Formats: sequence, structure tokens, C-alpha cells
Amino acid sequence: MSTLWIDFAGIPVEVTAALSFGRSADLMLDEANKFMHRVTGEFKLIDDRWWLHNAGSSTRLIIFGANGARVDLPPGTEAALPLPSGSVSFIAGPTPYQLNYQADTPAEPVSAPAGDGAATIEFGSALTERESIYLTTFALWRLRGTSTSLLSYADVATLWGVSEKTIDNTLQRVRGRMKSGGVRGTETLDGLITHLLAHGRIGLGTLAATEAEHDHGLSNAPTP
Repeated sequence: MSTLWIDFAGIPVEVTAALSFGRSADLMLDEANKFMHRVTGEFKLIDDRWWLHNAGSSTRLIIFGANGARVDLPPGTEAALPLPSGSVSFIAGPTPYQLNYQADTPAEPVSAPAGDGAATIEFGSALTERESIYLTTFALWRLRGTSTSLLSYADVATLWGVSEKTIDNTLQRVRGRMKSGGVRGTETLDGLITHLLAHGRIGLGTLAATEAEHDHGLSNAPTP
């Protein structure tokens, strides 16, 4: 029997058949967040393959496989997980969430999604460390849950001791790669950050890494 391990906030959960997650589900993520669906999604084993079903009505789930696959899962759709490991990200209100998964089965190609909507699979290069640091800093207030606003170019430049032009050049390089990969809607700062949060490219994990390696850079961050 295939086993799937789900890790949220450092706590692993063993799944042998199915596991729902959300505000009031098998795995309760955040009971206080009224923006989150009671049941946001469900992992389930079908014919020896692990699938993820989006059970919400408005939340988009993003699967990011360790093999480089990104699966965009709209409400009402489902898709096979890129195995053997990866993560599932989504945003509920101003707060991003990420669940990591690990299966004990070998990696297989991603199967075609099923459902009323359409899931899309994306492949793309990861952010460099410097890109991740700058972009995570823009989203600092959202990641800490203190505001839905973003830090300004001046704020980020001051925190990291570089010019605003350096920050802008970094963001333009990211946008250029995304445009080449067919990604749209990232022309504005808000659009870019929201896309990266929703696709798990930045999040609580990159914030923790930045704080661990460069806490001096964030210690003087402004408050909203």
C-alpha cells in the first residue's frame, strides 16, 4: 500500500487512503482564518496513484513537484501529484499556506487532470537566492500576516543596502523569464508578488531561510 506523508508547519501526518485539509477538515490548517474554506482540498489514493482534489469554490491550489512540474489546480479539478515529493500552496485572504508531501512510490509522469475546470502544468527555472531574498522582502507584511500591502522599492533597497535600480533590474529579469515561459499578469509589483506566492516560489519557507541567513537585513524592516 502506498503511503503519503503530509507536512504542515513541521508536523508530519501519515495518509494511507485520503486526507482533507482546510479550516475544518481532517487536517485543520487555521481555524481562525475565515477566508479559508472549511475543506480546501483532499489528497486521495486512486489506483495506486496519489491525487489532489480542489474542493474549494474560489481558492486556486498550486502543486510544485520536486521534478520541476507546477500544476495550477482551479476549484473543482483534480490532478495526480508529481511524485515522489513536492508542495501544495494556496492563499486564503492575505495569508499564504504551504503543505509539503512525500510519497513512498517512485516518480511517475503527471497524469491529465480531471474535472469541470482546467488545470495547467508549468515548468520554469527557480529563483536565484538574491531574487528570492528581494521578492520575499517585498511580501514581508503579507507573510507575517500584518498587512496585505507590500513594502516599497525604497524600503527593500534600504534594507539590503542596494539601489532601487538594482532592485528593479532584478525584478525585470524575473519578469523576463516568466514572460518567456508564457506567464502573464506580472507587470505590476502586486501581480508579480501575488503570482509568486500562489505558485509557492516565495512563502513562509523563503522567509524562514532569509531570516536564518540574513536576519540583520530584516531586523530594521518598517512596520505597516
